[in-house]
Amino acid sequence: MRNLATTVCALVISIAALAQTPAKTTTAPAQKSGAVVTSNPEPKKAPGRHYPISKNQQTLNLKVHVNGMKSGYVLLAYYFGDKQYIYDTAYSDPKGNLVFKADTAVPGGIYILTRPGSWFTEVILTEEQNFSIDIQDTLKTAESVKVSGSKENTSFYEHQKFIAQQSKSVEPLRAGLERAKAAKNKDSIAYFNKKISAIDSSVKAYKRGFTVKYPSSFMSKIIKLSDEPDFVPYDKCPKKADGTIDSTYNYWVLRNSYWANMDWSDERLLRTPVYHNKMKTWVDRIVPQHPDSLSYHVNWLIDQTQQADLLYRYTVSVLTYQFESSKIMGFDAVFVAIVENNHMKGKCWWISDETTEKIIKHAKQLKFCLVGNQAVNLFLQDSAGKVVELGKIKADYTILVFWDPTCGHCKTEIPAIKAYTDSLHKQGVSVEVYAIYSELDYPTWRKYIREHNHTWKDVCAKDEVELATAKYYYEVYSTPTLYVMDANKKIIAKRLDDKGLKNWLNRRIEQDRKK
Repeated sequence: MRNLATTVCALVISIAALAQTPAKTTTAPAQKSGAVVTSNPEPKKAPGRHYPISKNQQTLNLKVHVNGMKSGYVLLAYYFGDKQYIYDTAYSDPKGNLVFKADTAVPGGIYILTRPGSWFTEVILTEEQNFSIDIQDTLKTAESVKVSGSKENTSFYEHQKFIAQQSKSVEPLRAGLERAKAAKNKDSIAYFNKKISAIDSSVKAYKRGFTVKYPSSFMSKIIKLSDEPDFVPYDKCPKKADGTIDSTYNYWVLRNSYWANMDWSDERLLRTPVYHNKMKTWVDRIVPQHPDSLSYHVNWLIDQTQQADLLYRYTVSVLTYQFESSKIMGFDAVFVAIVENNHMKGKCWWISDETTEKIIKHAKQLKFCLVGNQAVNLFLQDSAGKVVELGKIKADYTILVFWDPTCGHCKTEIPAIKAYTDSLHKQGVSVEVYAIYSELDYPTWRKYIREHNHTWKDVCAKDEVELATAKYYYEVYSTPTLYVMDANKKIIAKRLDDKGLKNWLNRRIEQDRKK
């Protein structure tokens, strides 16, 4: 079970590896930079789905000249999600000329020309793939590049040159702002913020003008997707019915328009830095960080991507891994929701049956022990052989813990948990501990609880089957494993260590007292 996150992560990597058909490549010298890694061949196609090629699509014939480069190699790489992968390698002649060729068209997106550790520049490959690019200055590629035979890249470098100029203008202002902050000079801080804001506004205006000037370009599609609404100053926000300012106004404007410019049918956006970052911001910052809200909105997002097969595959894989391996308590419910809406419905056809079965099995197991669910009742026996039913324990808070006296972590955490619960008892807090021995060496267990004066509900399984069943329902793969339940035996917290238990339960007790 502990290896499932690795399995799902491998799916993400394999999706990226299958996203490209590489041209014939000459092995390049070893790279010093790890920013670009090698890709593998093209994926299987989705059953029953067609992948048309535009009538205007050209085969790859990218001619490059690098001024001052007498010999050496250049990599052609591409973005895929939040990573970059090598597509091809070409070697220059003594005058710095080289060519990237392929018998087929390269999938559209933003590509990278680079000598790792030295320089890089970007090009857009869409239907135009037969053109020339002249890099006059590798230290200032955005300003020095000249393009012939590609309207898309001519406009792209117009954009890059403007952005480079504005970046150069804002650098001394940002440095001045840092000095002003260090000196705590309010007037200077206000001055530099105003100057920086003016440049930011000019950049936003330029980008919006670019999309009007070049409405059909791929770069315009990227800019529109990256654009954000103009926020209203707090004192200008609309007022609520009670006359107070609606402080959430800008948030709702952003949230409601966040995906307005997304073309869900265009998988080229996956081969840019934009889609992955926008997806992660949506999931990690825009959507309320509650399992129910995340489950709804994550599945909504995944559903939109089904218009483009590769986009869907990437999104499912990344988000499945993120929530299956999340360390945030309760977020495993989002993993379960993703699996129920996708893997269990047979949508993830590219994943092997064996891996799919593992993912589904894990999701089904997790459903028994999600935060907010009713705890599975257990009937285990104490050291005297008397059955103790979990569901009949009378307490405002019940701590269920699987433990083993020979476990290294248990030797530290179990005494700490005992000291904490003893202190709660002295405060009059109604709390009980249902401590389940995670092994079958009964003499060792009985000796420990006798020597340490346990007043808990110390219980054990009568045999291997009963123990395995209890561990299954509570997803026990290591010890100690701890859950907290309310008076009705609903799970309210899980997988806390002794310090986490103390901090979390103290807050919960205080909240319940106020109620």
